[in-house]
Amino acid sequence: MSTAAYLGAAISIAAGIPGLLWPRPVSRVIGLHIPGRLGLSEVRATYGGLFIGAGLAVILIGNRDAALVLGASWAGAFLARAVSFVIDRSRTKENIAGLAIEATIALLLLLS
Repeated sequence: MSTAAYLGAAISIAAGIPGLLWPRPVSRVIGLHIPGRLGLSEVRATYGGLFIGAGLAVILIGNRDAALVLGASWAGAFLARAVSFVIDRSRTKENIAGLAIEATIALLLLLS
């Protein structure tokens, strides 16, 4: 597995740590309202545990197939955001940043 793929996995882990440790500030940054304890659990699980677990899996497995799966996930997030950008007219600087981040991480993992 390439250095780029390890970097993409490490960025995935780094992106998940704030979601796990600080779900309220993360939810504000991404525009979500957390109504209660279940919402906190969802942010910790999805924006924390899922990103951390997927990144760790790629590093521990350490092969191109693992990197491709995580890369495809980031590419899927990019495509879904791009659809929202057009259909929902969600043309904000935050969404443009999200597109750039998701594309970069996807490419690091897919082109390894």
